[in-house]
Amino acid sequence: MKPIIKKLIICIVIILFIISPFFQFVKSICVMKIYSYICEKDSFTKNIDIDINMPGGLSTNEKDWYPFVMTFNDDKGFSDFIDRDMNFTVLYNFGAFEYLNGASSIYNPNSDYYGAFYGSYFVKELENTNHKFGFNDNGEIDIEEAILPGTFDINELVLAGFGLYDPVEDYKIDSVKQINEFINYKDWVLIDATVTTHGHNHKYKKNYQAYIQYGKPPAKYNEEQDFPVTKFKSRIYVKYFDEKKCTVFLYVIAPDIDTINDCDTNFLRKSELNIN
Repeated sequence: MKPIIKKLIICIVIILFIISPFFQFVKSICVMKIYSYICEKDSFTKNIDIDINMPGGLSTNEKDWYPFVMTFNDDKGFSDFIDRDMNFTVLYNFGAFEYLNGASSIYNPNSDYYGAFYGSYFVKELENTNHKFGFNDNGEIDIEEAILPGTFDINELVLAGFGLYDPVEDYKIDSVKQINEFINYKDWVLIDATVTTHGHNHKYKKNYQAYIQYGKPPAKYNEEQDFPVTKFKSRIYVKYFDEKKCTVFLYVIAPDIDTINDCDTNFLRKSELNIN
C-alpha cells in the first residue's frame, strides 16, 4: 500500500472517530480527569488533612456510573449562596455514558440514573468558626441548613450549567435517623427526602461548558418540555468533625429508592474517609 493511501486511511479513521458519539465519552474522560486532579490539589481539605476515596463506576461490572468520582471547589459560589464566608468542596459522580448517544444517562428519562448523582460535600465556616454547619447550638441536626449544599449543587452547579436559572425545588423530608457508625466513624445523621426539581433532558440550544463532561442532550429525549419538573429521592449522611471544624456529607440523588439503596450499599458505604 502506498504511503499516501495509508495516510489517507488514517485521516479518515481519525475523522470518523472524532465525529462518532463515542468520542464524546473519550473527550469527557480526558478533560475531567485532568480538571478534577487540579481541583483536588487545590481543595481546602488538603490543608486540614481530610481525604476521602469514593469508588466510581469501574468498581462494578454494571453500566451504572461514570468511571471515576470528580472534585470541584467553589468557595466563592457557596459563600455567595448562603451569604457568609465558607470553604466548599464537592466530590461527585453521575450516570454512565450511553455510548451510542454520546451522552450521560442523566438525560434519559427512562434510565434508573436519570438526573442521578452521588458524592460528598465538605463544608467549613470561615467567619463563625465555632458554628457546626448543619447543626444547631444544641448539637441537633438543622435540616434547613443541612440541605443547603445539595440545593446549591443542584441549582447553581448542575442546572445553571445547562442555562436553567431560578429552578423549582422542594424538599420533603421522609425520615431523619441517628446512625451509630458509618464508614468507620460514629454518630452520623441520615436524612432521606423526596426532592421536587427539574429533570435534565432538554433541547440543545448552545454549547454550554457542562456538555464537556456530560455530553450534549440527545434529541430523542427532549421532544416535549425542557427540564420537566420531576420527583427524585435523595439520601444524605451528615457528620461534623470537631477537630477539623468541618462538616462532611455523603449523598445520592436518583429517580427511585432502589437506585438510592444500591448506590448506598455499593458506593457510599464502600468509601474510605480519613481524618488525619
